[in-house]
Amino acid sequence: MQKKKLRTWQVKNKNKNRKYRTSLGITDYDILMFGYKSALFIVSIIFAILIFVPIISRLIGLNYKLMTTIIGGIGVGFSVSYAQFFIEQKKGVCKAFWIVGILISLFVGLIILIIQ
Repeated sequence: MQKKKLRTWQVKNKNKNRKYRTSLGITDYDILMFGYKSALFIVSIIFAILIFVPIISRLIGLNYKLMTTIIGGIGVGFSVSYAQFFIEQKKGVCKAFWIVGILISLFVGLIILIIQ
C-alpha cells in the first residue's frame, strides 16, 4: 500500500531567510513588539497625563475634559511612537515616526472623547 503525501502550501522564495530580530528574540514574522522598558514608559506617561492634566487644568480654570482629551491623545500617541522608534528599533525621527504618532494620537483622543 502506497502512502499518500500530505499537501503543503507552495511558498515563493523558499530559500529566503524569514527570521526577524527583535529586542525580545528572533521571530518568523515582522511584527511590532514592545519590551518591558517600552511598556513601562507608555504606562507611566498615561498615568502622568491622566493624573496631572486634570489637576493643572482645574487650577488654571480650563475645562479639564477638553484638555485631557487633547493632551492625553497627543501624549499617548507620541509615547507609543517614541517607544517603537527610539527604544525598540533605534531608528530615531523619521516619516513613519510622525505618521504613527499622529494616527495613534487621533485614535486615542477620539476614544477619550467618547469615554468622557
